[in-house]
Amino acid sequence: MNGRKQIGAKGEEAAAKYLTGQGYRIIDKNFKCRIGELDIIAMEGQTLVIIEVKTRSNLSYGLPCESITTEKKRHILRTLQYYVMVHRLEELDLRIDVIEILSREDGFYVHHIKDAI
Repeated sequence: MNGRKQIGAKGEEAAAKYLTGQGYRIIDKNFKCRIGELDIIAMEGQTLVIIEVKTRSNLSYGLPCESITTEKKRHILRTLQYYVMVHRLEELDLRIDVIEILSREDGFYVHHIKDAI
């Protein structure tokens, strides 16, 4: 695993730990299909929440969430639709959040943006 992927994987671990601490129930991670990938799928009450995790080791290229392009949003939405259909979750409320992770020497800074997409 290269350095970027390692940072991303550690960021996703930090995001999952944060979400669990906030009372979310993680039901899936790194769901992949030919349309795209969903980083974290969780329940908050009766709401199915898809969390896109963006991790950076510094801010020289901007905030982590700024890397989510219109095309990426489209892939997330289409992948979510597929996930809901396959798992027959149409009756649930849906939300897409973004968690920005800034990796620092002393740990991770977590910024949770609800209803981001």
